Amino acid sequence: MFDIGFWEILVILVILLVVVGPERLPTVARTTALWIRKARRFVSQIKQEVEEELRAEELRQSLKEDKDFLDLNETIGEAPPRKPNPPQDQGKHSPPKASNDGA
Repeated sequence: MFDIGFWEILVILVILLVVVGPERLPTVARTTALWIRKARRFVSQIKQEVEEELRAEELRQSLKEDKDFLDLNETIGEAPPRKPNPPQDQGKHSPPKASNDGA
């Protein structure tokens, strides 16, 4: 994350030792570690909540698409079948012929 090497950490520790003093250094180190742990936990929780919300949104979108697809299928299935228009014979109506199958 940070581009800090060994020598930079050593310089920071020496400055901290001079500023804080050897008797308070362990307390400061514990307090700093506690704050770092809390910050990491906070960032982890926020990251987890964002990921959960993204997954929930993807699921909602998927369900919406499935529902739209099912609604489309129901609409198509509920539509009455279309009958083809019979040819218009302009007034000529002949009765259907009986079929003679050789009987």
